[in-house]
Amino acid sequence: MGVLETIYIVCLVCGILYALASLIFGHTGGDWMSHGHFHLPVLQPILLVSGATAFGAAGYLLNRFTSLSDLMVLGLAILIGIGLAVASYFLWVEPMSKAENSTGYAMSQLGGKLGEVSTTIPANGLGEVLVKMVSGTTFHMAATLDGVPIRQGSRVVVVEVRDHVLYVTPFPHDDAKKEEE
Repeated sequence: MGVLETIYIVCLVCGILYALASLIFGHTGGDWMSHGHFHLPVLQPILLVSGATAFGAAGYLLNRFTSLSDLMVLGLAILIGIGLAVASYFLWVEPMSKAENSTGYAMSQLGGKLGEVSTTIPANGLGEVLVKMVSGTTFHMAATLDGVPIRQGSRVVVVEVRDHVLYVTPFPHDDAKKEEE
């Protein structure tokens, strides 16, 4: 067994072990290369490992089952490894990076949202407002911004958020509807 064949086998076995560890333990250590001051798509662990695994497998198979020279096998194995890594990037990493969305939100994002009063908001106290978000509906403590009580069932607009309390004002179109009734 030559040096190149040993390198091919080591790359192949390490890639298979990494794939098995990722399957069993999940992607817990996969972001270690992306924690830095810069981010290069080439340094994604999945790309490096898939390229090295393909390099090892192609090199081993070409070396074992063809009569190509060692230099030709090395060149083809490198091209196959790079090709698979590039294909992995465009078929897996790039689409998945665009698909990741968070259902979380920050309290500061609630400004301007419409809500419905679920517990009457007194003039100088707290009530509760239901706000519909992408992730579902959420209930938050609310106080009136104008110092005017707001009844349960009224629609409100969140004007600002301070200390985890929504400061709301009645939705203007609801007042017009109530006057018509």
